[in-house]
Amino acid sequence: MFSRLRSYLTRMLDFRDRTQEGFPLTGQSFVVPENALTLHPRAKRTVAICNLFANQHKSITEIAQLLDTATAQVISALMEEGIIADRRRYSRKQVKRERRSVPKYHLPLVWSTGNPDHLLRNLCGASGGDIVSDFVFSEVLRNDERCEECWTRYRRRGH
Repeated sequence: MFSRLRSYLTRMLDFRDRTQEGFPLTGQSFVVPENALTLHPRAKRTVAICNLFANQHKSITEIAQLLDTATAQVISALMEEGIIADRRRYSRKQVKRERRSVPKYHLPLVWSTGNPDHLLRNLCGASGGDIVSDFVFSEVLRNDERCEECWTRYRRRGH
């Protein structure tokens, strides 16, 4: 019990290798780039955060209050620049994949008269409500989202 309390207090009071919030420091210094004024606003904010932390020795909560931003944004900016290390521990277990698959979209079955099928049948013969227009089918959807049979019939029709 006493050893656990002692290690907790030493960790809490010893800021040489950790921030006040407990993030491990990498020891990497930060130099403000010369072209900081011409950077994108998001990059400017990252430069400001890193400058305040590394050169002005402000804490993460002080930076969040000064810049009126969330502490999570301050922490992620510092981790992106490599000033603080990520303290999350990743397990070696393999992450389970979702069973969901990419939806398949179909073209509607259109009779030679130009009238669409009223039963919502697709060009491939399947029925359902995932029918899209010719433009969306040919231009917008990715290859893995198209029904293969509808795609081959669409190309055969001369489109």
